[in-house]
Amino acid sequence: MADVPSLDVPVQKPPVLLETRGISAGYGRTVILREPGITLRAGEWLGLLGANGSGKSTLLRAITGQIPLLAGEVTLAGTALHAAPERAKAAFGYAVDPAELPQGLTGRQYIRLVASIRGCAPTAWPHEDLLGLLALAPHLDKPIHACSLGTQGKIAVAAALLGAPPLIILDEALNGLDPLVSIRLRRLLRAMAATSRHAIILATHSLEQVAQDASTVLLMDDGGIKHVWNSAALAAIRAVPGGLEAAFMDAMERG
Repeated sequence: MADVPSLDVPVQKPPVLLETRGISAGYGRTVILREPGITLRAGEWLGLLGANGSGKSTLLRAITGQIPLLAGEVTLAGTALHAAPERAKAAFGYAVDPAELPQGLTGRQYIRLVASIRGCAPTAWPHEDLLGLLALAPHLDKPIHACSLGTQGKIAVAAALLGAPPLIILDEALNGLDPLVSIRLRRLLRAMAATSRHAIILATHSLEQVAQDASTVLLMDDGGIKHVWNSAALAAIRAVPGGLEAAFMDAMERG
């Protein structure tokens, strides 16, 4: 009997939304970030852990083009950041650390500013009632400096989600959120990632947040990647009460 040809169709992987190759960056003559290599596909959630000064925010600023690279390359949704910065930057929404928001603007003004830069309507949310979900509407017309840390975090997140960009980058933006809003937001982000059209990056000090949500966790130290937990490692850690806390302590104390 003649061999029957296989009808198996190769499963196409989700697109790569972020790739960094041998990058280094810093401020002035001080090099802070050294050659972290990252590949992030749609559908994935990357958690960044590390002490203050470990390089998490510098990595995010380098990825988003806020500081120049001293070496290496960043590619966003297939576009090299150095070759076509405007096109590359259209691939992400960046929720900055609340301390970096323009404190003199109101929340509404800031969202409108981001919408004008991104070329979308200031109400182009990935959820029809995002302002309600974030409990943000009553505070939008206050100056940002007059808002609580939690409200400033909500403003940063809302701006990042405008236009539902493929890559959502959150730099400590969930700090200070009340539990209900935090749960709602993380459910929304998980739903966005589950469509395999979006990926999430969350820099945080919260082990709980990355333990519950991340598909990969990077531990940063001294501007580099000290340890990586992939999805299989995280599944094993989650099966043990306090597993991530113990794994984190072990990785930090190993030196």
